[in-house]
Amino acid sequence: MQERIAEIIFTEHRPFSYRDFTGMMRHKTYRNKISKLRKEGIIELDYKSSMAFHTLTGYRFGKSRTPIHTGDLTVTISNNDPIYNMLKNLPMDQAGIHNIRLTFYAPNIHDAFEINSTFPNDPNNLDFTLPLWIIDNAKIQIRIHKTNIVSIIIACSQEPFTLDYKGKTAFFMALAQTRSLLVGIMLPIYSQDINFINQKIPDYRDWIIRMWHFGRDSLELSGKDFHVTVERAGHIIERIYTKDLKGKNRPRHEFQEYPNKSPFDAIEDKLIPASNSSFPQIPQTGIFQESE
Repeated sequence: MQERIAEIIFTEHRPFSYRDFTGMMRHKTYRNKISKLRKEGIIELDYKSSMAFHTLTGYRFGKSRTPIHTGDLTVTISNNDPIYNMLKNLPMDQAGIHNIRLTFYAPNIHDAFEINSTFPNDPNNLDFTLPLWIIDNAKIQIRIHKTNIVSIIIACSQEPFTLDYKGKTAFFMALAQTRSLLVGIMLPIYSQDINFINQKIPDYRDWIIRMWHFGRDSLELSGKDFHVTVERAGHIIERIYTKDLKGKNRPRHEFQEYPNKSPFDAIEDKLIPASNSSFPQIPQTGIFQESE
């Protein structure tokens, strides 16, 4: 959890909330962990809207101001700033998805791992974390939670899955291969035939995408690093920032979304002509942050 918090604060440049951990733990568990981290002085409350947003102690973002750090000078800009609008209207490459979080329920899977597997579990939350897998250029991380929820993180920020035929095929193949690898691990643990395992591990088409980053990379290069974050209605986070892609610094425009749908349904939503031709136009709700 603390690794993910650090990633959000230092890489995504924003505070975090329960929505960033929905695939990892229940809300009650999240509250208990937050309470413990606050008592230890590791995190602090940043602000409250419809939910609480926290940050690492000393790294405040705030809700209403827009700090731009230039040397020792700090100024603020509005949501209608022309620089922000210019960044939004850069010529963009194909839309794609990355930083994908999925979950599914597997009855008694945690007990099976606890009794028969050689994988160590986390003494704090008893989760089992499987070895990192790399499928093509995507990094796959799987966790077996005590609640028998299996969470999957697909990290492919350098090469997002595009929403054309080739990208969609690669995405679904990655899901199918992930399931096959998990089934292979389960066979000696359950000591059962493949039909029994298939009843335990649902088809990847029935998994649920809890969160992903949906965006485009600019066709133009950027000479300066920047990071703009806007919180929109429905807790959707919009970002425009520079990304080093194979040695070239390009602006990336993305939305952090929470589909809560099967992979096929979530992708289908993005293939609606209006969604495929332009990004969602959702009323803003106030937070706008930029950092060097």
